[in-house]
Amino acid sequence: FGRIHAYYLEYERRILESARGNVAVLCTGDDFGAQNGLLISPGSWRRFLGPGFASYVRLAKEAGVRVMHHTCGAVRALVPDLAARGLDILHSLQPEAAGMDPAALKADFGRTLSFQGGISIQQCLPRGTPADVREHVRRVFEALAPGGGYLAGTSHNIQADTPLANIEALFAAYRDFGRYR
Repeated sequence: FGRIHAYYLEYERRILESARGNVAVLCTGDDFGAQNGLLISPGSWRRFLGPGFASYVRLAKEAGVRVMHHTCGAVRALVPDLAARGLDILHSLQPEAAGMDPAALKADFGRTLSFQGGISIQQCLPRGTPADVREHVRRVFEALAPGGGYLAGTSHNIQADTPLANIEALFAAYRDFGRYR
């Protein structure tokens, strides 16, 4: 872990140095969860991964950059740890994963974290109708947008089994509901 950490910390340092202040958000990523639970216990995460995570965030913050971290899965048990280490944006909220209800996450962590994602690529986009997609997007915006801090997006890449009509409905719904008033 130490060697991996040292490599990526230097990698990040070089990116930030080369960018010369032209980076607004640094996106890191490592999946800590599966559909129904964590891939690593919270205690093991704190012991083995938490210190490195904190140093990546600290380096970015020293450069005036916000940090967004991508992790799939049911990671609710780690969200307080991620926030405590300075994370700004949790990417990309997977609504079907256990414990990842957008409204509950916003209620519990919305004062300290922003969220990206929340639009289902597992159920709604591939299996729903355009009307279902529109309603799903409306509900996600209703849950995550109040007070700011929501970056609209799907829970992961749109998959090949998604009907074109649903993709069109997705972007129309973004236009209709995706404005802070």
